[in-house]
Amino acid sequence: MAVKIIESCVNCFACEPVCPSKAIYEAKPHFLVNSKKCTECEGDFPVFQCASICPIEGAILDSLGLAINPPGSLTGIPPEKMAEAMAELQSH
Repeated sequence: MAVKIIESCVNCFACEPVCPSKAIYEAKPHFLVNSKKCTECEGDFPVFQCASICPIEGAILDSLGLAINPPGSLTGIPPEKMAEAMAELQSH
């Protein structure tokens, strides 16, 4: 089992140093996770350390492919309100 970093990652370097199993590494176009090293922090921490520090909603998925920090979880803005705001910005 391993987490996965997807294309919404902005390469901010926040997750790499906090990974207790040293499974996260810099790659292009975004950071990646060595699935053979990733322990999902099991036995080390009660929460995924990479996701606990990641500033991008939805950038890290659990082993089931679900966003650990789903849209709205970090900002507190419901996804539909964010979509409305972004549409408003684009219309100007």
